[in-house]
Amino acid sequence: MMKKLSILCLAIVMVCLTACAQGNSSTSSIQVSPKPAVGNKVTIEFWYSQQTVIGNQLQKLVDSFNSSQQGIEVKGVNLSDAGALSTKLQASIVAGNQPALAMLATTQTGEYALANTLEDLNKYFKKNELDQIHEGLFGNALIGDKLAGIPYNRSTMVMYYNKDMLRKAGLNEEGPKTWEELRQFSTKLSDKNTGNYGFQMPMDVILFETSVLQQGGKMFSDDHKKVAFDSTSGIDVIKYYQDMVKNGYMKVPAGTGTASYTSAHNDFLNQKTAMIVSTSAVTTTMLESAKDKFELGVAMLPAGTQYGASTNGYNLTVLAKAPEDQKKASVEFIKYLLQKDNAAQMSAGTGYIPNTKEAVDSEQIKQLWTKTPQYRTAYEQLKYAKARPVMKGYTEIANKIQDEFKKALMDPSIAPDQAIKSMASQVQQIIDSKP
Repeated sequence: MMKKLSILCLAIVMVCLTACAQGNSSTSSIQVSPKPAVGNKVTIEFWYSQQTVIGNQLQKLVDSFNSSQQGIEVKGVNLSDAGALSTKLQASIVAGNQPALAMLATTQTGEYALANTLEDLNKYFKKNELDQIHEGLFGNALIGDKLAGIPYNRSTMVMYYNKDMLRKAGLNEEGPKTWEELRQFSTKLSDKNTGNYGFQMPMDVILFETSVLQQGGKMFSDDHKKVAFDSTSGIDVIKYYQDMVKNGYMKVPAGTGTASYTSAHNDFLNQKTAMIVSTSAVTTTMLESAKDKFELGVAMLPAGTQYGASTNGYNLTVLAKAPEDQKKASVEFIKYLLQKDNAAQMSAGTGYIPNTKEAVDSEQIKQLWTKTPQYRTAYEQLKYAKARPVMKGYTEIANKIQDEFKKALMDPSIAPDQAIKSMASQVQQIIDSKP
C-alpha cells in the first residue's frame, strides 16, 4: 500500500500529469554506463502495478529512457494490481519466461528473496550510489546481506484531513498529534444525524502493524518465528479502535486491504468523513480532487505511546533467472530512474517520497515543498519509520490479520483480548506451517 502502494483503485476523477521526465542529470552521482551499439540492442520487460497518475508518470520515464539511448529498450507492462503481478510472476518463474525487471511491494520483495528468485544487486552498485538512497528505505530491500531490491515509489501512511471542517468545529487546523487528540477531534466532528464521521481508516494490515508500533509493541519476534503482537500493545490497538467505532466516531469502510481504500477516499472527498489515513502516494490525487471543495491538510500519523510508521510501496527487483545481458540492462534503467531529476520528477508527480538525497536537494522538490507543503509530510515521517515484516507466507498472514482486525471492530461483543488471542493463534499456525 506501501502504497500502493499506489495500488489503490480510486473511484474518483484522476488527472494526467503534463510534466515530462527529464533526461540524465549531469550533476548526479548515480551514473549510467555507456550503452551497447544499436545492433546489440537489449530488450527487457519491466513489470509493475501502478494506478492512473502513478502509472502514467512511470511510463513517461520508460519512454524518456528509451529515447535517451539506443542500446536498451524497456517494455513497460502495467498489471495494475500488486496481487495480480505476483500471481503472474510466480507462474512465469516456474515456466522460465520471467521478466528481467519487476517492481515488487515491500513484503513481496522479502518473500521472493527468501525463495532465492531475486538477483543480489550489491555487485552492480557502488557504495556512493547506494549512499544516495535514504537509509530508512532499505528495511524491506536489504534481506540479510542480500540487496534484493532498490527502494522506489516508497511512501508512508499519513493523515489527510479537511481543514475547513476542523476550523468550523473550533479545532486546531494542524490536525491531531496523539491518539487521545484523534479521539477528541473525532468526537466533535461526528454527527449521527447527518451520518458524518470524524475518522475513517482502511482495513489494511499495514495500519494494524503501524498501530502496534505506535503502542510500543512489535508484530513478531526478531527471528520472525513467533507472534509478538499478542501483548498489551495489540490489545490496546483493538480496544482503541473498537471504542471509536462503538461510539460512532469512526467508520469502518467496506472491504479489506486495497478494496477498503476506495470507500474511505470517497467518503472523505465527499466530506462525509473529516479525517482519514491513507498512503502518501495519493497526495497528488487528493490535492486535485479536493481542489475547489475544501482545503486539504496532511499530517504525520498521531502518536500513541510513541510515533510510528512503516515504509510502504515498492522495490525495483531483478529476477535471478534472467539472462546476464538483461540483468545489466535492468540495472542501467534502475540507475536512470535514480538520477536526480528523474527521482525528483516521480516524487513531484505523485506523492511518493524522493528516494535519493540528491532528489530532496533538487530545485524541483524544494520549490514543490515550499509551494505545497503537504508533499513534505511523508519525508518528515521517515525518521519514525520501521521496516515491515520479512517472512515466508506473509501475504497469507496479512489477509488473516486484516480479516480478524475488521471482525473485531465490527462486533463490539468480541473482547479485545480475545480478538488478539484468536488472531495470534491463527497467524502462528501459518508461521509454523512454513518450512
